[in-house]
Amino acid sequence: MYYSDEIIEKIREQSDIISIISEYTALTRKGSSHVGLCPFHNEKTPSFSVSDDKQMYYCFGCGAGGNVFTFVMQKENMTFPEAVQFLAEKAHIDLDGMEKQYDDGGRANKKALFLEIYKKAARYYYYSLNQRENEHALNYFYQRGISQEVIKHFGLGYAPADYNIFYRMMKQEGYEDEDLVESGLFIKSKSKGVVFDRFSDRVMFPIFNINKKVVAFGGRILGEGQPKYLNSPESLLFDKSRTLYGLHIARQEKHPYYILVEGYMDVIAMHVAGFTQTVASLGTAFTEGHARLLKRHTEQVVILYDSDGAGKKAALRAIPILRSQGIQVKVLQLEDSKDPDEFLKKHGADEMRKLLEEAESHVWFRIKEIESQYHLDLPDERVKFLQEIAKLLGNLESSIEQNIYTKEIAMKYQVSLDALEAEIKKYFVAKRNIPVKQAPQVKEQLGTGTIPMQLEFLCAVYNYPNIYSYIASYIEADLFEEGLIRELAAALLKARSEGREVDASYFNNRYTDVKEQKIISTVFMKKDARYEDEDLMHKMLVETIKRLNSNYIEKRLKTTADIQEVQALLIKKRGIDKLHIDFING
Repeated sequence: MYYSDEIIEKIREQSDIISIISEYTALTRKGSSHVGLCPFHNEKTPSFSVSDDKQMYYCFGCGAGGNVFTFVMQKENMTFPEAVQFLAEKAHIDLDGMEKQYDDGGRANKKALFLEIYKKAARYYYYSLNQRENEHALNYFYQRGISQEVIKHFGLGYAPADYNIFYRMMKQEGYEDEDLVESGLFIKSKSKGVVFDRFSDRVMFPIFNINKKVVAFGGRILGEGQPKYLNSPESLLFDKSRTLYGLHIARQEKHPYYILVEGYMDVIAMHVAGFTQTVASLGTAFTEGHARLLKRHTEQVVILYDSDGAGKKAALRAIPILRSQGIQVKVLQLEDSKDPDEFLKKHGADEMRKLLEEAESHVWFRIKEIESQYHLDLPDERVKFLQEIAKLLGNLESSIEQNIYTKEIAMKYQVSLDALEAEIKKYFVAKRNIPVKQAPQVKEQLGTGTIPMQLEFLCAVYNYPNIYSYIASYIEADLFEEGLIRELAAALLKARSEGREVDASYFNNRYTDVKEQKIISTVFMKKDARYEDEDLMHKMLVETIKRLNSNYIEKRLKTTADIQEVQALLIKKRGIDKLHIDFING
């Protein structure tokens, strides 16, 4: 998703970084900056600095750094577009209106246009549900125990049986066929070219993104017909593998755990019963995108899928996906009800709460499923069962978890603890020898080779402007790593040669990646106190200039075939090797 420089700059200007960060850690003014305990690592002495002027932050302890967008991205585990939306909402900025305003094509931005169409659709379906001629649709919700208050809360509606009634309404408002079809709410007949409504004679469930905007719909057919549930197709607005139904409500409060169910009605029934942390994956297979989305809001999930065979298989597929994101997983199977909605009608919220608190760990759920496949009274079957259990335990990430379950299983299935541990060790050792891709940490290296040295050099040039005149003739932007670092070097060297400050806002707007912003904040925020020592400063500058020039010369010698250039490079190399810079009076 793309946002123009104008939009990003406006949001950045109206999102005071001091106020935003103060919501996560206490800040105290110190000179021209604010300092506090770093929100990215545990520390007792403040090493976290926030600059009001530069609208940047930097931690001298763990190296975390960036601007207001990257801070939200790191703390809330958001993508850049999500951080833009998050900050726009906090600053009461009409992002949709701005997207229209700054569209270069002179017409409404497609994303904003589709949001507008879906908003109109949600209002129309809600209105239709409450019309007398559609009483049968309203009765469907009433019979399911859904009141008018709940209908309004979730924005439920009805798409009339007339196959193009909503299409005619949108055409009267001036919308183009191409845009209506591309939105996903309408279909164009291949044979006759006629455009008609995608949803017909279905009760409608609007699907919201985390910013409470309608981005899709799910429709359940009334009466006979297939499919029973129909969802909007994926579009600019809607990626079903990264959208969870009910999350826009669940995320409004802090919850000790989230509940994962299968469908719309289960989410609504659970919310009505007070379990507002319930979400569903829109009838599609649970994905890594869903797990990452949940990880932003919780450390623990209870899977509450339907109690049939398909529900159990879906739970078994979801467990490793959730575990891969570091989420603790429990599973609740309802024995006398096919789904949560039915259970709540039979037993009520208190009984559901009790069962949720007693939900079994994912390990015991998987063990019971494995056990159901074997006849444990037969020795061969028993051996195969225990071997499969050993493999399951051997693949657990935590040694403590392994130890606890090993003892419990040995006792329950009356097998030697030593024998079970030996079998588990085979799989654990094998797993340990497989390279594992580690999740990136805040304190990751900013680069290899000479990159850290280049950043340290640029940081010194930025923070100690007086040194530029001594080094100007020995340094140029082409000596630096291609890309962001070279662009930083070019901007900084040019600014110093003209006796002015660098425009940090340009880099804040242009580069949105967390690692890129960390590089930028390192240059503009990390003032190394060691270089108050002039001798140390001079030594660092000379050594860096020598190394950067030597590396550049060596690369050119390998690529050029021009004899005159080779001779000039060799002469320059001899001069660099003997380089001495006189820093008069420091």
